Amino acid sequence: MLTSPIAGATALTWAHAVATDLPKTLRLAFPPSGPGATAPESEQLALRGTGTATGLRFPASGRWQHAQANGSTVHWIWGSAADVLLHGDLATRLTLGNPLIALRFEDPTDATTDKGEKKGVALGDPVALAGTPVSTGDLLVLARVPGAPGLDTLSVLRYAADSLGVISVGTPTWQDFVASMSALTSPLRVLDPGGSPAVGRSIAIVGGAGPVTLTPAHRGDALAALGMTRSSLGAGPVLDVLAGASGVATSGGEPHADGRVPLTTDSHVVTAANLEDWLGEQGAASLERFTRGNHVTAFSDGLATYANLFDEANRAADPASGAAGAFYVTGYSLHHDVPLAPSGMPLRTVESLAEHIAANGGDARFLALQMIQLNPGFVATTETVLAVSSIILAAAGTITAGVGFGNDGGDAFSFFSHASAIAVMLAVAAGDLQSMLDSFDLNRGAIEGLDGLAGVEAHLDPVDADVDDNPLAFTTGDLAAAALVAQRRFNVFHQKIQVVRNDRGVHAYCGGIDLNTNRLQSPAHTDRSPFHDVHARVNGRAAGELTTTFIERWDRASSTPLALAAAGALNGLPTDGEDVVQVARTYYGPDPGSGRGLTFAPTGERTILDTLVSAISRARRYIYIEDQYLTPPREYRDALVAAARHVSGPLIIVVPSDPDQPFGLPRRQAFIAELAADDAWGDRLRVGVLRKRFSHIGTNRDTAKGRLWLDVDVSDTEDLVKLAPKERVPDTPFWITVGSEAMRVHQKVAGITDPDAVMVRVERGAASRLFKADKGTSTKTHKAKAAVLGGMFPDIYVHAKMMLVDDAFASIGSANANRRGFYSDGECNIFAMRERVADGDNWIRDLRIALWAEHLGLTPEFAEVALRDPGAALPLFDRSFVTGCRFTPFAAQPYATMGALATEFNDRTTTLPGLAVVLAFWAALGELFVGAEADHSFDTFIDPSSTTEPP
Repeated sequence: MLTSPIAGATALTWAHAVATDLPKTLRLAFPPSGPGATAPESEQLALRGTGTATGLRFPASGRWQHAQANGSTVHWIWGSAADVLLHGDLATRLTLGNPLIALRFEDPTDATTDKGEKKGVALGDPVALAGTPVSTGDLLVLARVPGAPGLDTLSVLRYAADSLGVISVGTPTWQDFVASMSALTSPLRVLDPGGSPAVGRSIAIVGGAGPVTLTPAHRGDALAALGMTRSSLGAGPVLDVLAGASGVATSGGEPHADGRVPLTTDSHVVTAANLEDWLGEQGAASLERFTRGNHVTAFSDGLATYANLFDEANRAADPASGAAGAFYVTGYSLHHDVPLAPSGMPLRTVESLAEHIAANGGDARFLALQMIQLNPGFVATTETVLAVSSIILAAAGTITAGVGFGNDGGDAFSFFSHASAIAVMLAVAAGDLQSMLDSFDLNRGAIEGLDGLAGVEAHLDPVDADVDDNPLAFTTGDLAAAALVAQRRFNVFHQKIQVVRNDRGVHAYCGGIDLNTNRLQSPAHTDRSPFHDVHARVNGRAAGELTTTFIERWDRASSTPLALAAAGALNGLPTDGEDVVQVARTYYGPDPGSGRGLTFAPTGERTILDTLVSAISRARRYIYIEDQYLTPPREYRDALVAAARHVSGPLIIVVPSDPDQPFGLPRRQAFIAELAADDAWGDRLRVGVLRKRFSHIGTNRDTAKGRLWLDVDVSDTEDLVKLAPKERVPDTPFWITVGSEAMRVHQKVAGITDPDAVMVRVERGAASRLFKADKGTSTKTHKAKAAVLGGMFPDIYVHAKMMLVDDAFASIGSANANRRGFYSDGECNIFAMRERVADGDNWIRDLRIALWAEHLGLTPEFAEVALRDPGAALPLFDRSFVTGCRFTPFAAQPYATMGALATEFNDRTTTLPGLAVVLAFWAALGELFVGAEADHSFDTFIDPSSTTEPP
């Protein structure tokens, strides 16, 4: 619209007001303040026009809604300020985006007979009720712009008028409409990073009025709180919004680290955050609570991470650079001899980099997780090896991928794959059980290979946390009795840190990405078993703290000094960046008096959890989480449940379909149910898995596998299907497509003797859970000989451990949302905030948009506009899977219970060698699937705690 939205614009007298009784459909666009989505008031300051207005109108994108109230009908009409489809050049003029304008008025029309036009109001046409243009004596206007959600309505309208410039269409013009408000003074609003009015913040005019404390009644208006007007501010006023605290503040896109903001006539919004409110107490004596002047670069996939990392490492290995290089790596899984870098780089493997850096006089040093820590004097028997192997593989998650027993289907529960791996190993290695146990240390080969290179040093790095350091450990059950004979230490160093020094300085990397082949992923996820992860690069003083984290661990493992540990080696790191970074860690807390404990964290560290809880408590606009496990302890659970009362927008969580933890599924389900239990999050909560389109199960080696036909007719209600030919039927579970119907095959029916076909049990329609908890493709009748294709709807395995809050806070690291991540394993995260808070060029917002575009199947160009406002973008998470949206509701994952998992495991492994031993073991411990034994096993071996968790 380029004409005024009100035909009689000059007939109104304007005043600032508060918008109440917003319709539900507008609450994400104009989020309420106060207790979540149930609050009646918008946090945006509206305008009230008193007088008579006629001829309300909106462009083709407009909507209207009516509701009966107090004997009259309350009308809301809303739409875009400008129609950029008709005037394409406006897209470049509207630098903050196209404003959304909403008008509210009342009249005596009966709402039950007047429902409005769902398809919108025609461009330029006045809204007519009862056949005549609207005439109202009390009009409310509410406006918001995506690029600056904290602007009040008057400032948004003036921005729109300025952006439109000399363009004028119709009578009155848009500029006439805004000019009618010239007598109004815009508020000077002090906001939280999420755009909510600041409350409890002390503000003052330097050398003048104040200090005063902002209350909810001020709605963030500093002038109202100080009892001043713009004209009374005087010359060169400076507003202090931090009161001496360490924080970040921005106005007009310019940062003010000391919180003292020079005011001009164009000053409308000051956004500020106290860093101590967001970043928890630092638990490490060697690290600062946070450092300033850093530069953070985020990567949303492995290919981009490796391209950047190997580019810097190749410079470190180049003698022509004139600098002694350094390359330090610690991780969970390390592949040293496979190409990870792009094909254009000269050195593409970790091994080749290490060899060249060492040959040129530099440091190449590696630490890797050690899983096996056998008790002294342990004698291997089949039973004890089976017990400890089961527990270690279960606790290790996807460790089987490192020993050749990964899950290519993308749909099977990995713990039962682990048990399959054990069966095979017991069959082939029964004569050398000790060697079989040693083989579970997936990094042994890489460490031995690297340590054998001249000038290179590499070590397996165990954690000395004992089961006695875990207050929740249960050591008297059958499984514990068998396992603890062999091993008492189940914690690991899980940090993923890479440090490179070259002629351009020190570059540190931290996140969820290890140096191994399954991280070679792009946003397209073309692999048959796709993998999603997030990593970050840090330059500045925080890079020095990540280096310190590696040095502290290295000094436990080796007496060889590191070049970057020398006095002054980390001096002179750049300080010209605009990112505030906290390097945070988790280390176990030992049993007091045990004599255990890490020298650099003698009582443990829990900075990661403390900062995450602080950030959740400060969230106002949205929270976005990606996590591999999502079986969090009580402190984290309580924070997210409580956040529904102070966050106006969505909570969105992305997890893998497979929780990859024995007994983890019911715990994850219980947590998600708790988030939704009291309806506080309501329809703002989305928890989903990532699923790709159907993929044929055949491989290059066996292209006929999965190419089948129906052996007999199938009605639209049957759950038994006979498939032929027998030799092409894959192992369960898998999916079949017959015509337009997809069915999930979860079990082969025993006792059917047919040399040519196999009877399988399928889930169809609602039972297949393909799209939602109760929805799949429509069931149909199919005739014998109909073509059948076997394959998968591959899950994208979410390995990321990250959180974004309000486009102002980012957590990227190795710590999962479970006890290991927060209390007992060795973890490292970076927490980042920006000096410009959420304004201007914002990599945190860009990372969110890039991730959401990837998960929702949107083009970057569309996503840049559609996803900028996280609240308004929420409906896109409800798009159908068949439209290309990968985000699928968590309830649509195929496993509803642990029993379903066990059934599939038993069915598809009946032919494995050595299976009898595995099945006998698990049959004896079948009670583990429910009740106390499952809890004991989970708390003792799978997700142990330490003394850093409060009782």
